Amino acid sequence: MSAITQHIVFLSPGFAQNEQDTTTIPAIQIYLKVLKQLHPELKITIIAFQFPFTTEKYKWFGCEVIPLNGRNLKSKKIYIWRKAYHILKKINAELPINVVHSFWLRECAFIGHLYSKQYKIKHICTLMGQDVLKNNYYLKILPIPKMKLIAVSTFQQKELNKTFNLPTEIIPWGINRADLSNVVPKTIDIIGVGSLIPLKNFEFFIEIVFEIHKIIPVQVMIIGDGIQKEFLQEKINTLQLENTIHITGLLPYQTTIDKISQAKVLLHTSKYESFGMVFAEALQVKTKIVSREVGCAFTSENWSVCNSKKEFINACIHAISTSFSSTVENPFLIENTIKNYLNIYNE
Repeated sequence: MSAITQHIVFLSPGFAQNEQDTTTIPAIQIYLKVLKQLHPELKITIIAFQFPFTTEKYKWFGCEVIPLNGRNLKSKKIYIWRKAYHILKKINAELPINVVHSFWLRECAFIGHLYSKQYKIKHICTLMGQDVLKNNYYLKILPIPKMKLIAVSTFQQKELNKTFNLPTEIIPWGINRADLSNVVPKTIDIIGVGSLIPLKNFEFFIEIVFEIHKIIPVQVMIIGDGIQKEFLQEKINTLQLENTIHITGLLPYQTTIDKISQAKVLLHTSKYESFGMVFAEALQVKTKIVSREVGCAFTSENWSVCNSKKEFINACIHAISTSFSSTVENPFLIENTIKNYLNIYNE
């Protein structure tokens, strides 16, 4: 870092409501927490557009958080945009902003771009999910080819290129090894983690487990909550898998990590994933992965990339019966993420 104090403002639709909240966008939390730990001289300000539902400023591990309480209400959208713009002007007057870093190619990128263009401040935007797909309205109103965009995986970059054929840097998210150091017995055969929504495809997950259970008895856990929870539980009951698959609901971050570390296999059937933080976490706690070719997926001794149901079934059975290979390094570490972003901040 430069010897001059740097001020970075992060724009996000949501952020942790306090230091105990570990479930709100964990990837961003891990990044900012370790960034501040490694570089305490940095002034970090976070403007959260929609969540938490308060307008009271607060400190989060040495960072200042300014929530706007948008509550995802369309009626408040323009008001929240104006408020964010005004706050950017105010804090820039108090301590000049060196970089505006927005998350998602949506409203935060829109405000970040407008403000940065007006005041000649560097702006970068990290692409976070389905915001790269062509149905994203902001792709039509933002000058995409002129913006500094960061993809989190090759898969995500390819999706963006279907709409805009332009190069973007790729900076994967990373895990903090200090948070994932426990080695525990593998008492769960298969685990699934994610929102219980159609995109994550847990119906297919249950069908795979049903076929596996015909061949070998397994103990399975699903961690998550969402609109399909009742539907998925009914499917489990219909297939008489009540004693095989347990849906826990949403769990705190560290509890989720503990459960992943107890699993032999992370079965991930999602149809789309921009990065997949759970992949990096599973690799770190020596849990094998079976997934589609989404997010940061790469084939290795510990990771089977599948397409058909038969491939998923065979890969899971093989993964359950074989040991995790320690010869394959986990490439998704937070220190690498921070190093790459600091290079861009200081360009």
